[in-house]
Amino acid sequence: MAYAHAEDLPLPQDARTENQDIITLTIEWGATSISEWQRLLNRVPRSNVIQTFAYAKAVRSAKHQMTRFGVIKENGAPVGLVQIQEVKLLGMFHTVVLDRGPLWFAENVPSEYWEAFFKTFDREFPRRIGRWRRIMPELSESDENLRLLISSGLRIVREGYRSIWLDLRDPLDDIRKRFKGKWRNALNAAEKSGLDVAIDWQMETLPWLLMEYEADKKERKYDGPSASFLHCLTHAARGTGNVIVLRAMRRDRPLAAILILRHGSSATYQIGWTSEEGRKTKAHHLLLWRACLALKDVGVEWFDAGGINEEHAAGVTKFKRGLGGKEYRLVGTFS
Repeated sequence: MAYAHAEDLPLPQDARTENQDIITLTIEWGATSISEWQRLLNRVPRSNVIQTFAYAKAVRSAKHQMTRFGVIKENGAPVGLVQIQEVKLLGMFHTVVLDRGPLWFAENVPSEYWEAFFKTFDREFPRRIGRWRRIMPELSESDENLRLLISSGLRIVREGYRSIWLDLRDPLDDIRKRFKGKWRNALNAAEKSGLDVAIDWQMETLPWLLMEYEADKKERKYDGPSASFLHCLTHAARGTGNVIVLRAMRRDRPLAAILILRHGSSATYQIGWTSEEGRKTKAHHLLLWRACLALKDVGVEWFDAGGINEEHAAGVTKFKRGLGGKEYRLVGTFS
């Protein structure tokens, strides 16, 4: 989608009548425990890694950013959550980062709630000299949503993140039937190739995978989180059963591996590595299918394919689209 200039977009008209209530939201900022944040995150239908407690701990360790946790309330009742990352210097310079939030406790939240949240957010963190803001809402791309954010005082900076959701609530046969024909054929071939899949919930094989990933990333020069940040992130999630490494093996020799993080009732593909033999045997097809089985077994309902990018990762994007999931694009990044 090519964005129009902000001045060319008519602002939305208020559809409420005088007899309708105006939605007023508050953000209750404060310290919270890991268990409390996890309890809140479990109420979100489709969550993401960036709004987890583990991510907050990781950015504090790796990037020296501080996290502010917020519960969004309407008339005193929690309706959603949000966390932001902050850096303050010399009492004047202030960085505010809101990535992939807020998250709501209900599906299909009316636009009035988004409008109320961002007007509240803009009042709490107004634009000023010395303050830098980055805001990437967990809101789908549309002209209506873009107008809504602009009317809330935000400025579009760049287009939004794209990825694919797999719905794991359906029966396994239905999930598999949604795979594209060529993808399903490759999976069938992988299942007949004699590969074994080892599932590691204890992070014992994680150091090996991060080493292989970092070497492969350096050699092939592709974008992705650093191994050091992934180390911080996964260790922050340690002990909660949220880190999964799957390896495709042949005669005790690893041919491919993937890393998945679970967050609430959702999970996200993080990174993968494969050898030449792993490519030939379609090991990644088998790993992702087994990941669906393992995640479904522990109650995960939604599986995020971990991002797509036709321009810089056309092959990976084609591979992930073969899963037959629901593609989505966020509305963009704002300031």
